[in-house]
This record gives sequence, C-alpha cells and structure tokens, in this order.
Amino acid sequence: VKNPADIRLLLTSNKINKKGPQYSYMIPFIGPGILSGGPTWRNHRKIATPSYNKKSVQHFMRIFNDEAADLARVLSKKELETFDVFYDVLHSTTQSVCQTLMGLSKSDSRNVAHLEEVMMNTQKVYKLIFDKMIRWWLQIPLIYWLSGAKKQEQYFTTLLDKFTADVVDKRRIALKTETPDEETMGIVDRYILSEELSEQEIKWETFTLFTTSQEASAKIASGVLMFLAHLPDWQEKVYKEILDVIGDEPVQEVHLKQLHYLDMVYKETLRYFPIAGLIQRTVEEEITLNNGKFTLPVGTSLVIDIHEVHRDPKHWEEPFKVKPERFSPEEISKRDPNAFIPFSLGPMDCLGR
Repeated sequence: VKNPADIRLLLTSNKINKKGPQYSYMIPFIGPGILSGGPTWRNHRKIATPSYNKKSVQHFMRIFNDEAADLARVLSKKELETFDVFYDVLHSTTQSVCQTLMGLSKSDSRNVAHLEEVMMNTQKVYKLIFDKMIRWWLQIPLIYWLSGAKKQEQYFTTLLDKFTADVVDKRRIALKTETPDEETMGIVDRYILSEELSEQEIKWETFTLFTTSQEASAKIASGVLMFLAHLPDWQEKVYKEILDVIGDEPVQEVHLKQLHYLDMVYKETLRYFPIAGLIQRTVEEEITLNNGKFTLPVGTSLVIDIHEVHRDPKHWEEPFKVKPERFSPEEISKRDPNAFIPFSLGPMDCLGR
C-alpha cells in the first residue's frame, strides 16, 4: 500500500489492529508484546504511555544534556578523518535510555550485566530476525537449525534474558526505598508496580523498550550528523541557530521549538531513513477502500511500504536528494501530511515519536 489516504484509513482503523505474521519471528527475543503485536500489546502500551509526557521530557533534560556533553567530548578527540559515528552515538543514547525510561541511576546504568555485549550485538539480532522473514527456507525448523541460526538465536535469547533480568532486579531493589513520581516514572517501574505483567513479560518489554529507544535514537542522530557533514550550508545554518537560541546554556525543552533549521534536517533524515521502512498489518474485519471500489477480506495481509512512500515523486520532488528545505512551512503546506509517516500512524504507532 503506497497511497497516503489509504494508509491513513488502514492504520487508524479499529478493523486492523493486528500486526502481520512476519512479526512472529520477533517473539523469541521480545515476546508477544508491544512491538510484535501479541494479545497483550494494548494493555502493555497503556501502562507504558504515561512515561511519554511533557513533564518527563523536562525532568530528563539534565540527563540528555550530560550525555550529549560526554558525546561531544568523545567526538572532539577524533582524528580529522572519516569514521563511523554510529557506535559513539549509540553509547550516548544507550546511557540516556538506561537513566530515563528504564529508571536506572547513573552508577547502575554503567554496571548493567552484559550491557556492552547487548548493545554491540543488537544489529545481529535484527539480522537474524530479518533473514528469517525474507528467506522462506529458514522458516523450516530443520533448515533453521542446520544453518546454525537456531544456535545463534539461543545464544542471543540467553544473553538478553540475563541483561533484562539484571535491569529489573536493580529496579526492584531500588523501589524498596524509592517512591517514584507518577508523572516522571520510568517504564520498567510502571511494569513492576502495575503487577499486571509476569516476570518474563517484564523482561521482554524491557528489551523492547531498550532496543526501540536507544537503537532508533542513535540511527536518527547519526543520520542527522552525516547529512550535516554533507551539507555544509545547512551545517552552518544549524550551528548559528543553536548559538542564537541556546548559546552555552544547557538545552531546555522550550528551546526545541525554536530550532527550525535543525528540525528540517531532522525530518529530512526521517524521510530518507524511516525507523521502520516496512510495516505489516492483518485485516481483522472486512474493510473497503476508495469509496467501496476495493474490499479487503478478513485475513488479508497488508504491507505499508513507508520507504517507498517517502520516495514517491508524486509527493517529493527529486526524492533521492537530501533537501531539508522540503520541511519549510511553505513546502509542508503543499503536501499530503500522510506522505510523511516515519513513526507510522494510529493506535500501533511508535510510542517514542
């Protein structure tokens, strides 16, 4: 599906609130929860949602500033040569997520069991899942086992279990003496205190929270830095804007709405590198499109190709060029808003958008 109007109708309909069958290959790693669209996703999401509020953003600004300053110090020591910025950024976003949504203290976040190993292997976990999605022969259990993929899966699931168990244990111990603020409470704390999730479900959702937050944030930030490096004029605009709006002060939530040039680069990065290039949904109740011209029966599997929607020349002039000016107010007003959906739409969209 590529038509923006159809995409909005489908993703916001209560007739299509089930993810497609390909998501089942995520279950060994994250369980049948929020990301994989299992039967508990709606309740788990409801518990987590209050952590994504304005007061939380303001409360966590100190942590974001501290980690950004640490990242700046690391990058300032680099030699003047080409290097991959992703893993430096990933270390920063990992610590930010550990100390905010996961609720860990700075000392605890530096000492989580297997944190570095999990952080450096998450891409391999994704590759294992993606390979099984697109290579039908790996969906045959015997071939999956003979290929060595099953052994890899078992290694990673054991590693993730140890990592998330340590995070949850640290928060359970801390909660014996802490009384978290309801509005700024971390998501792991919400899951623990709700008493609605089993221990295994909490661990699954803890890894879901971890990987969807630190990995996605690192990819976006790395993309922004890469585009700024290739667009010196925009780099100068963004740099001057930051000096004018923020100067040498710590970044505050109020500053964010004033960083217009940075916002344009950020959105162009998301257009070019959407967090999820493809999403899949299953029709649970018959639905019609185009004023009844097309009817989708129950059980139909839909693929929303966000990657292609963001490159459709009907909506984007020179779609393969990086042009942050696409997101000026004037250009935005000319375009169907549903042609830009980097975080999906509807009740199953990205929580951290």
